[in-house]
Amino acid sequence: MVLALLISGLLAGVIGKYQLLPHCGTHAEKLIIVAACDGASSTGQIGNEVARRLTKAYPDGVRMCCLSAIGAGSKTHLGIFKKAKAVIAINGCQLMCTSNVLRQRGIEPAYEIVVAKEGINKMPSLDFNDEDVTRIADKIVKDFLSNFSLNTVEGER
Repeated sequence: MVLALLISGLLAGVIGKYQLLPHCGTHAEKLIIVAACDGASSTGQIGNEVARRLTKAYPDGVRMCCLSAIGAGSKTHLGIFKKAKAVIAINGCQLMCTSNVLRQRGIEPAYEIVVAKEGINKMPSLDFNDEDVTRIADKIVKDFLSNFSLNTVEGER
């Protein structure tokens, strides 16, 4: 029975040590969807980590979703992004791949940020500074997410 609830997306919460996310396919209208760079650089990895943290900090209102599926033209994922309350695009660098992939598929981000334009140097490394992640996440909250009524999980941002 629990498996059936998980598959249908009706159960969100915690099972064992895993925090379950709202099923973006059935809850898209209530969610702010985050698409993030996951590029092979420090700024790309920061973008991905920011998306993870925002999803964990606001489990009922913010959900990262697969940008690769958008690029691949997944009808399911395109529907999720198009039904979402809003879409955030986190770009690692000035190439703005995240925003460009979304726009190529007809999705206009309500908010976009470029990590490398926030005083963070792009390096050919998968390592990043945790303080930079916190700073970018806090900026997104201040500039955009604060406009929404969202419940937060303490200590996740």
